[in-house]
Amino acid sequence: MSVSEVVREFADRLSDDLSGVEEQAGGGSLAGLLANASPAGVDDGEVLAVLVEGVRLLNVANTLLAQTVQSAVRVGVPMRKRLKTGADLLLGLGVPPAVAYRLARVGKSFESVEALSGLASQARVGGVPIEHADAVGEGLTFVGKRVELDTEAEAQVARRLIVQERPGDVRNRAREIAIELAPDAEELDPEAVPVAEDAELNEMSVVVGADGRTSVALDVDVVLGEELLQALDPLCRPVLAPDGGRDPRNVGQRRADAFGQIVRTYLSGSERPTNGGVLPHVSLLVPVVAESGSGSAGSGSVPGAGGSVGSGRVASLGFTGPVSDLTVGLVLCDSALRRIGVDGEGAVLDVGREHRTVTVPIRKALEARDRGCAAPGCGRPVGWTDAHHIVPWSQGGATSVENSVLLCRMHHTMVHHGGWEVFMGHDHHPWFRVPADPARPGEKVRVVRSHARRTMTIANDAAA
Repeated sequence: MSVSEVVREFADRLSDDLSGVEEQAGGGSLAGLLANASPAGVDDGEVLAVLVEGVRLLNVANTLLAQTVQSAVRVGVPMRKRLKTGADLLLGLGVPPAVAYRLARVGKSFESVEALSGLASQARVGGVPIEHADAVGEGLTFVGKRVELDTEAEAQVARRLIVQERPGDVRNRAREIAIELAPDAEELDPEAVPVAEDAELNEMSVVVGADGRTSVALDVDVVLGEELLQALDPLCRPVLAPDGGRDPRNVGQRRADAFGQIVRTYLSGSERPTNGGVLPHVSLLVPVVAESGSGSAGSGSVPGAGGSVGSGRVASLGFTGPVSDLTVGLVLCDSALRRIGVDGEGAVLDVGREHRTVTVPIRKALEARDRGCAAPGCGRPVGWTDAHHIVPWSQGGATSVENSVLLCRMHHTMVHHGGWEVFMGHDHHPWFRVPADPARPGEKVRVVRSHARRTMTIANDAAA
């Protein structure tokens, strides 16, 4: 029996037992345990034992994949399949990118780093999670880039990393070791740049995941780190919710919003480098849906702009991929964009002009009226705000002071994604309708004044 047949038979037997297809033949015991467990009759020890062995099985399977991918690379399988890396073999099997790259890294480090031979042996018997093995390999690389390690020193560093409990602990320990060993290297070379100040070691990774979200990791010197923190700090402060409550965002969300504000401010600068000769915030690929009886492909509707629902076509951002109509509306609202119309096969039909929907005079008028984010209780500075179209531009809404309101990105997103509504009151100032509470059906919808008008009217519902 070949190796592949052994693996296939084992997988088939486990799958059969888990699904219970052999129940009548005496099999399916695992399915029976999981399906029939009840608070009254469950065997805690048996369930916990299955968990323990399941984790071990997962570790062994991941190690099998990691080493098999590296073996495939060694014998040239990716090249013969016209692929760039071993990870591409896994991607072709539907493995998520982050997992595929992790498995490929671990397989390579197990084969090429002698100091990890003991860790590899533990992994082969299911004693090491793949995430931990990856963290150890990455930590060893991190230290090796900053301090020259001989074979003995490398093995010592590996032992100190392996004993850490969690992957996060491994990464922190690697940083500590690098700092600890750095002075020895500097003594050999008085002109050596300290590790923390060496800009040549700076790294940044940007990965767009299978779900469309973008993961960013930075490793920078102390000066750039200080500049980043100085830029983020004033933008990360909590802001009261529209009802006067605490900021609903946690620290990580506030930091992400602050980073987004820095990026948008940069993209608004006319002196930044161009992308293909223009200065778009985003490139939006719009599938054009031809109107009935229309002879012009470019005259159709588009998703997020009054397009037909259920057409099976969605708009897509240039770098990060498909987006829903809600996000298309957010992008169209106040981004300088490069709109590219494509047909169902992806062929370009038309290229829209770069367009900032709110002109400078209108923006100045909005700043004078709203004095920052108009959302109740916010008031973030005007420099942090987008100009939101009350009646969407894609639905024929005019680009005018009466049809626009300044919103920070958090509250702009709440209007597009969170059910909040904004309208212009008889006082020519924006007002907000609070989303209905599903737990209180029939309750009257609340109308709240804008931030700039919070003390200049008698009643909250004066604009109703």
